Amino acid sequence: MNNKIAIVGSGLAAVSAAKVLISRGIRPTIIDSGDILDEKISKVVERMSHLDPDNWDRADVSFITSNPTIHNKKTFPQKLAFGSDFFYGKTDQYQFIESDGIMPPVSYAKGGLSVGWGASVLPPDDNDIKSWPITNKELEPYYRSVLSELPYSASDDGLSSIFPLYSKKINPLDLTSGNKEILQDLQKHGSFDGKKNILFGQSRLLVQSAKNSPLNGGCRYCGYCMSGCVYGYIYKSSQDIDKLISSGLIDYIPNTLVQSVSEKGNIVEVLTHRKDTEEINKFIFDKVLVAAGAVNSTRIVLRSKKLYNQEIRLLSTVTFIAPVFRIKKMKIDWPNANTQPGIFLEYKTDAISDNWIHVQLSTPNEMVLEKLGVNLNKRNIFQWFKKKVVEHLFVVQGNIHSDHANGYFLVLKKSTNDKQDVLHSRREQIQGTQHTIKQSVWKLFSILRKTGCYLLLPFVQNSIRSGGFHVGGSLPMMEEPLKETDTNLMGNPKGWRHIHVIDSSIFPSLPATTIGLLAMANAARIASKIQID
Repeated sequence: MNNKIAIVGSGLAAVSAAKVLISRGIRPTIIDSGDILDEKISKVVERMSHLDPDNWDRADVSFITSNPTIHNKKTFPQKLAFGSDFFYGKTDQYQFIESDGIMPPVSYAKGGLSVGWGASVLPPDDNDIKSWPITNKELEPYYRSVLSELPYSASDDGLSSIFPLYSKKINPLDLTSGNKEILQDLQKHGSFDGKKNILFGQSRLLVQSAKNSPLNGGCRYCGYCMSGCVYGYIYKSSQDIDKLISSGLIDYIPNTLVQSVSEKGNIVEVLTHRKDTEEINKFIFDKVLVAAGAVNSTRIVLRSKKLYNQEIRLLSTVTFIAPVFRIKKMKIDWPNANTQPGIFLEYKTDAISDNWIHVQLSTPNEMVLEKLGVNLNKRNIFQWFKKKVVEHLFVVQGNIHSDHANGYFLVLKKSTNDKQDVLHSRREQIQGTQHTIKQSVWKLFSILRKTGCYLLLPFVQNSIRSGGFHVGGSLPMMEEPLKETDTNLMGNPKGWRHIHVIDSSIFPSLPATTIGLLAMANAARIASKIQID
C-alpha cells in the first residue's frame, strides 16, 4: 500500500495504533521528540541487567534508586526512572508552558509517560464511561488484541465479574507475604460476600512473570521495581518502538516537535521543529494520527486551528494516598519482592455516584522504607522499632473519577515572534472534590476496619492541589462535534477528515481505574477503522 500515515508521539496510544497499521500493511512514520535516559545512567542499567541482583554493586543500586522527592513533605513523591526525571516535561522545555505552579503531566520522552508508569491496567466499567459515544462492548475486541501482545500479570478472581480479564494469556506475579495476608483478610470477611459495590483481587500489571514461562524469563523480585526494571520486564511503549525500528516496520523521526497540522484537500501538511538543529520542516502525509499526550495534542490542535485565547478544560483524576496499620503483623519480604502494587480494591460510595473508586494496596516498597528511614541491615534500637512498625504497615493509593475531580484550564496565547506560542495552564478549584475525597477515604476506612486494618486518617494526602496523574478530555469525542475542539468517534476534530487525535485528550471522561489500557484499546479501534485507499 502507498498510504503515507504519520503518528505524532511514541506513548501507549501511538504504539498501539502503529501495530494496527502495520497489521494492515502500512509502514507508518512516527514523529517524536524522543528524549532518552542519560548515557551515564544507561550504562549503569546495562551493566546491572547482565547480573543477578545478588551480584549488583551497591554503589550502582544507590545511584539508580536515588530519589530526592521522597523526602518532600508538601507533595507526593515522584516516581523516577532509574533516579532520573527526564521523562517529565518541564515548563520551559522545548515548548513553553506557564502555570500557576501546578503543571499537568507532559512528556517529551521516547515512550512518553510510560517510561516511568506503574504498568497497572484495569478496564473501565460501563458506568465509568457512560458519557462516551462508544461502549465497552465496542472496545472489547481491542482490549483483547492489545493484551494478546503484552506481558500480563493477572488472576481470574473477584475483580473479573465486573472487570473482565480480556485475555487467556495471564501470568500472575508472586505476591509478597503481606499482600497475600491482606488479600486473605478481604476474602475471609463474610460481609463482603455478594456485595457488588466492593470488589478486590490481585493487581493487574503489564509485567513479565516467569511463573508460567520460565524460558522467557521474568521478574527477578529484586525489590527495586519503583525505580525501574533493569531487566526490562516492566512494559513501556519505548520497548516496542525500538523493536519496530530494528525490524524495519516503521520510519522513526526523532528530536522533532510537531508545531501544527493542516488539511489541504486530501493531504495533510505537518509543520515540524527540529530540536537539535532548530530547522523548520514540512512533511506531507495522507493521514496523521496525533498522540502527543493530552496536553501537547491539545496544543497542536489549538495552534493548527488558530484557537488563541480560548479556555479549554482538561480533565483529571485525583489521587489520595494513606498508610494503613494492620493489627496482625506481616512478614517483610523486601528486598526479595516485586514492589509494585499487589492488590486492587474497587468500591463505590452511594453518597457520591455510581462510579468506581480505584485503590491499589502495597506492602512497603523501597520508597516507603526510605521515607520512614528504615534500613533492614542496621541493628539498633531505633531500627528495631521502625522494623516493628513496618511489619504492621501497608499503603493505599486511590483514584477518583474525573466527574468528581478538579482538572485544569488551558489557554494558548500567541507569541510576538510566531515561533513559541505559550500554553497557559491553571489548576481548577472545585469545592466538591474535597468532599468526594473525604467520602472516599471514610468508605475505605470502613471497609478495611472490618478486616482488622486501620487507615491512618491524619496521614492522608491528596493531589487536589498538587495535580492529577491522569489527564485528558480536552478534545472530547461525541456523535456530532459542536465546538472546534470537539472530536467525532474517529478522533477527527470538527471540520477535519484526515487528522485523527487518538490519545486520552479525546476521552469524554476519565475512569478512576487506570487509563493506559483504555488509551491503547481506543487508539487501536481508530487505527483499525481508518479508511485506506
